[in-house]
Amino acid sequence: MRARLTIEVGVGSPQNADLDPARATTLGRSRDSTIILHDEHASRQHAQIYTDKGRWLIHDLGTLNGTFVNGERIDQPVALLHGHTIGIADMRLRFHMDEEELLNGASPEAAAASPVRSSISADQTSFWPDELAALYDFMIGTVDEKDPAAVIERALETMARRVRATVCGFLSLDPDEPLSKKVFPQAAEVDAQLSRQLTRRVQESGRTVWLQSPASDVGATESLASYVDALCVPLNAEGTPLGAIHVYKNNGAFTSRDVRFCEVVAEYAAKSLTLLRMFRSLAAENSRLRQSTPVSDDLIGSSPAMQSLRQRIARAAASSATVLVQGETGVGKELVATALHGQSPRCRGPLVVANCGAIARSLWESELFGHCKGAFTGAAATHAGLFEQADDGTLFLDEIGDMPLEGQVKLLRAIETKTFRPVGAGKDSRTDVRVVAATHRNLEQEARAGKFRADLFYRLSVIGIPVPPLREHREDIPELVAYFLEKLTPASAPPKKVSAEALGRLQEYSWPGNVRQLRGALENALIMGDGDTIEPDHFHLPEMHVKPAVLTLAELELRGITAALEQTGGNLTQAAKILGIHRETLGKKMKHYKLGNEEGE
Repeated sequence: MRARLTIEVGVGSPQNADLDPARATTLGRSRDSTIILHDEHASRQHAQIYTDKGRWLIHDLGTLNGTFVNGERIDQPVALLHGHTIGIADMRLRFHMDEEELLNGASPEAAAASPVRSSISADQTSFWPDELAALYDFMIGTVDEKDPAAVIERALETMARRVRATVCGFLSLDPDEPLSKKVFPQAAEVDAQLSRQLTRRVQESGRTVWLQSPASDVGATESLASYVDALCVPLNAEGTPLGAIHVYKNNGAFTSRDVRFCEVVAEYAAKSLTLLRMFRSLAAENSRLRQSTPVSDDLIGSSPAMQSLRQRIARAAASSATVLVQGETGVGKELVATALHGQSPRCRGPLVVANCGAIARSLWESELFGHCKGAFTGAAATHAGLFEQADDGTLFLDEIGDMPLEGQVKLLRAIETKTFRPVGAGKDSRTDVRVVAATHRNLEQEARAGKFRADLFYRLSVIGIPVPPLREHREDIPELVAYFLEKLTPASAPPKKVSAEALGRLQEYSWPGNVRQLRGALENALIMGDGDTIEPDHFHLPEMHVKPAVLTLAELELRGITAALEQTGGNLTQAAKILGIHRETLGKKMKHYKLGNEEGE
């Protein structure tokens, strides 16, 4: 009855052992054992293999961690059949019958005596209970995890411990590297070099690469030359690799089960990362919708000023460069940011809106970059900052001129390096965010006065978009009024209209609060006014602003000519004298402005 044991996973001696039917074979950590197991979780005297009535039997010696045959724990002597796998701690040993024994056929008694399934040996990628337990612990540990970096770190640790790898590492395959390089154990982070060649192969194929002989495959000068075995597993999201996990070993070779274990961990980690991205995007969009109080749902107006604004937005949207939106309060700077995001390649990512003037000075860093649990008094949980929330999308920083100088330094670094460090964290995080800033101030003057960092101003204003005040495109007021009336009138209420006199008054008003003020004035008139027509006295506007605003020369000229004609009853000669011009000149101007009959006397 000749048989043999081969160590397939783990370290022991001898690696291959012929079993003596005349004496029991002991397995354990003790040097007195027939087969010495170099595993701290194995007992000194762990198990015995012996023969009885023509059968090979294995017996656990009452150990705490147990002995497994084909993945099932045994509590009594069990018959071993050809191909059975013995599991002790993290080690795996294969039982082989002699060819002559197999030719003679195993005895029916031996087959009947074994309570363990033998069919599992045909599937080398099936998992044993301890491997399933490791997968369960990993999944439970990551199910509530909100930090993508923590998911990667847990995956690396799980793989390294389960397959007894020397080094496990992660490299991002995203062009903008939203996640930084990770290595387990962390002590090897400085020295560990992850093979770019392996990463490239995984990126091209989208499948696991298992070298099995790194030194001969990639050359002795490559970073894998010192390892006995290596594999690289992709983190695939909808067919696209998000990253590559490297698993290297210098004290033995991986098995098919090891490879499959790593693939399952990577597959679950990839799904977790995809769900986290979706969660962050939805949470940020929800936050934006809750916090946002836009003037309207669109940029309304067909004046040359508004057409020019739309053209600038369309050109800027295709770029990833930072944008500085400048304009008075109430002109619709957030609408411009929304349009930039919606027309950009990032439109499927989140648009995160933050009003810099509403953030307390002491909370700036935490709000912008987040903080770790316990980073300061009151930090009861980890908080994702604005940059992390806006990953793969757009971060809109409204009223950037209100940001304190100390916050401007860190913002500049985050924009230029795409890295930031949450409060209380030990290392930087990466993010892929487009920053759009807005202000009602003249930041160039502020920078010259030392009230705003000049380097940040230049970095933000790579693309500048000025938004015109309402007084510079009064011709859009009728269109804005019609739009707001439709939006503000309840569905159950009868529609109202604005009289021509009231509309004229609205067009003469200077609107220091711009479009936002116009909307508020209309809303007030709808609520407080009587009847189905809104008249001038329904508008309660500050009188200090009910004077004609600065007019263009053409507007002034038209008003002067009209007043002179009214005063003279249409007599061109007398009107020309009042205006101080020749009658022929007045006639030409009347023709230009299409003012009645220029032949009158």
